[in-house]
Amino acid sequence: PKGEVLKLYNKVRGPIETSYRNIKAFLPFTSSTKFVFRTLIFVLAVAFYSLYTVFKGEVRREQFRILLILLFSDDLFYLKDFLFKSIEPLINNIDLFSRR
Repeated sequence: PKGEVLKLYNKVRGPIETSYRNIKAFLPFTSSTKFVFRTLIFVLAVAFYSLYTVFKGEVRREQFRILLILLFSDDLFYLKDFLFKSIEPLINNIDLFSRR
């Protein structure tokens, strides 16, 4: 049983670590030490990674990044407003998925 448990653990653990490593690719660099800001950035990275996994069969990662830049290019100039507009849908999505 101990060997089977370790085998199952390793089988489940691998994809989790791979997903986390892939999410890190969507994280922007920040030197901020503010927990709320860093958490928001991480949640945005998770949301973008989730979108990327939906479109992964259609586009490569670099193409997806360019698509995001083009999609949000107007909002990037007003990043503060963009983040405030984005936070409510993100909180609603997190709330929705936490109920499952």
